[in-house]
Order: sequence, then C-alpha cells, then structure tokens
Amino acid sequence: MGFWNEQTTDPKRKFRWYLQFGTPNGTGDSPLQLAAKKIDKPKFEISTTPHKFINHTFFFPGRLEWKPITATFADIGGPDSDIANILFSKIEEAGYKIPNRGRDCRASITKNKSVIAFGSVFTIVQTDGEGNDVEKWQLQNPWISTIEFGDLDYTSEDLIEITMTIVYDAARKL
Repeated sequence: MGFWNEQTTDPKRKFRWYLQFGTPNGTGDSPLQLAAKKIDKPKFEISTTPHKFINHTFFFPGRLEWKPITATFADIGGPDSDIANILFSKIEEAGYKIPNRGRDCRASITKNKSVIAFGSVFTIVQTDGEGNDVEKWQLQNPWISTIEFGDLDYTSEDLIEITMTIVYDAARKL
C-alpha cells in the first residue's frame, strides 16, 4: 500500500521551507531569514577511479565533491527588504570595492571575508504542515560565487528574480 492511503502520513513538500544565513545561534546576532522562491538542496558527486585487471575493469570510489547550489529570490524592493541591496552588501563585506582613483585599490575578495560576510552558516529548513522543522541542511563555509540581478522586459509583467549560486565546503544534515 502507498503512503497516500494513510491519514497520519504527511510527506515532505517542496513548498514548505525557508532559509537562514548569518552567525550560528548563541553568538548574540540573529540570523537573516529570507523567503526565497526556489533553492537546490545540497548535492555531491563521488569521483570514480577505474582499475584494469586482465580483461576486466573495476571501479573504486574517489573523492567526494560538494556541488554548488542555486537560490532564486523575488526582488520585492523596499528600504529594509531589498534583496539586491542585501546581497550586494554581502559582496562588499567580502572585500569587493569599486575601483576609484581616490581609494585604495589593493583590497580584494578573500574566502575568509566571504564566509564571514555570509555568516559562516547557511541553513535550509524544511517544515511540516504545522510549521515544525522536519529536515535541516547546514552548509559549511558558504560563500556567494554568482549573483544574477535579473533582467528587464517590456513584454512581461513578472517579478524581478535574483539568482545566486552558493559554493560551500561541506553540507551536514541536522
């Protein structure tokens, strides 16, 4: 029998989730909670190494590599909730400076500053119908590698979407 015949079963749904990034709990700062439109769950790939022996090929596992994930936001605007400004400020905190004759151009983006700007912890939380957490993924040492601020089009009435790619060292299921 399938789970859909049981009234007590509440399968995980694609639309019940939120994300947080910022400092870990207990540090005094509250994490930034954003309502993204879409996000990938963590994913990894294990490389394979072939070994040839006589007329056979045997495969052995190699290194595990965590793959970047993508998050999509609707840019809702407003002075305190402008996603574009929030994300761009994170890039500036990571060390990016617009070149200017009067400023020091030697500053650059580093992994340490990028991770600190992002808050060192990025958490994807899935919830049930009651709002209880049912699954959490925590990305370790995350940083933003790509931000696309959307496009403009006179033939569309869609909301502006901002897409960002997040690179991380590892993911942990809590």
